[in-house]
Amino acid sequence: MCMAQDINTTVQNLQKNFLELHSLFDLNMIANQAYSLSDFFTRISDFIENSLNLEKLHFFINNNGIFQTKFLTGNQVNTIAFDAENAPFLTSETSELIRVVNKHGEITYKAFWETYNLGRLNCQFMRAFYQEHVPICICSVSGKKDKSEFTDDELVYLEKLLSSIEPILIKFMRQKEQEKQITTLNKTLHNLSILYNISQAVNFIDDLKGLVQVILDKAIDTIEAEKGSLMLYDISDNTLQVKVVYGLQDKKAEFDINNGLIECTKLKANEGIAGKVFAEKKAIITNLGAKDPRFAKVDLDSGISSLLCVPLVAKGESIGVINITNKKNGKLFNKQDLEFIEALANQAAIAVDNAKLYELATKDGLTKLYIIRHFKSLLETELKRMSRYNHVLTLLMMDIDNFKKVNDTYGHLTGDMVLKEIAAAIQSTIRHIDIAARYGGEEFVVVLPETAARNAKIIAERIRVNVSKIEIKIDENNSVRPTVSIGIAEFPNIDEPNMTCLIECADKALYQAKNNGKNCIYEYREGEFFRCTE
Repeated sequence: MCMAQDINTTVQNLQKNFLELHSLFDLNMIANQAYSLSDFFTRISDFIENSLNLEKLHFFINNNGIFQTKFLTGNQVNTIAFDAENAPFLTSETSELIRVVNKHGEITYKAFWETYNLGRLNCQFMRAFYQEHVPICICSVSGKKDKSEFTDDELVYLEKLLSSIEPILIKFMRQKEQEKQITTLNKTLHNLSILYNISQAVNFIDDLKGLVQVILDKAIDTIEAEKGSLMLYDISDNTLQVKVVYGLQDKKAEFDINNGLIECTKLKANEGIAGKVFAEKKAIITNLGAKDPRFAKVDLDSGISSLLCVPLVAKGESIGVINITNKKNGKLFNKQDLEFIEALANQAAIAVDNAKLYELATKDGLTKLYIIRHFKSLLETELKRMSRYNHVLTLLMMDIDNFKKVNDTYGHLTGDMVLKEIAAAIQSTIRHIDIAARYGGEEFVVVLPETAARNAKIIAERIRVNVSKIEIKIDENNSVRPTVSIGIAEFPNIDEPNMTCLIECADKALYQAKNNGKNCIYEYREGEFFRCTE
């Protein structure tokens, strides 16, 4: 009788072992068929939940010391996360089931559970997976659907299931880490490529505003931000002021700021975040928005939710700051973003420092157009090129109508504003290859390379019309609406194919425009003058 019972028990144990082995084999087959880590967790969870009639399994992934998992509440996806250093069940570095609820249903680690709101998981056991003594994943095991207690055999079986998938899990985690490293490497290479291109642009782009806009564009695009600005220090009043902006929704405001037509609020050194960064030569990241007490009052109405501010340092001295504002999609600026912007800021500082010296030597301080000496040098170069390749070039010479009356009536400050506005209108109308300069007190010239007079007339007319749209308010009852007269001459179709003759011919055509009603265009052609406007 006893022998029969022993045989029966042995058979039952063999059957049980067979079923367990078969189950483990099926689980490993399913796990190995997974095509991603998330798919792996989905397949494993479904299998184990069905095998043991569990309510739910959740897998927490270690992401830089923070364990995270996602779960559904109705149709809403929620995230639970906790700090690995604070987890009391990660002290032993052993991969085994740890009971977190006693037989009376009381939470063993109550304070930890309440801190991270883990009660939502209805968890009874935790099981950690380690790779080289580092916890990489934690499995949260809920209660059973029928509310019954786990038997010892079920817990042994559950441990076997979880142990069997551990090598596959480690494989997927390594694969995920490799993919992350590849992504990081590709991003680093991309960033290095951007930095290299900008370093080359610093040497070849002589337009500071254009170069800074390129830098801001790359910065905003790379770290996925909304907008950016460059502030420069003015030693005369010890203030920082925005000189270049990029990414504003209001493109007219962006244009006006970049062309000096709108003066932004100034910050004293050490005032607000930008002033502090400038004074201390140390970058600041803030993701607190208006809650950050370091913001100046003027910044609080600027819609800033996050800010990355980096100093511009040239030859050991602060010369300004770069601001990158509002990470997109509610994300936060991080250390990688800071490192990239600091590298860009180094290039920007070199560009600004070089451009300041270049601008002092070549640009008019008021209008920011080329001065006459540099203009003639550029024109001479273009004329030699046109002669070498037998191409044409057209020169526009223009004069502000009745400008003396503006100065006499409203003062030189208003006159200066008229000059700045007209210079901005010219610069915004011409092409990138064209060359604009302030020729005298109220005279401007524009070189149009590779452009015949018939096409130059179109550009001249656009300039004339755009200038006539300018209105400078003096007070409620008075405003200034400037106009310009323009003379045109085409090279080499002039009396003598040289610079002096070209300028004289354009000047004579301008004289005709001034003496025939003003606010019009005349062309010099073969010793005669032809009106180009109605």
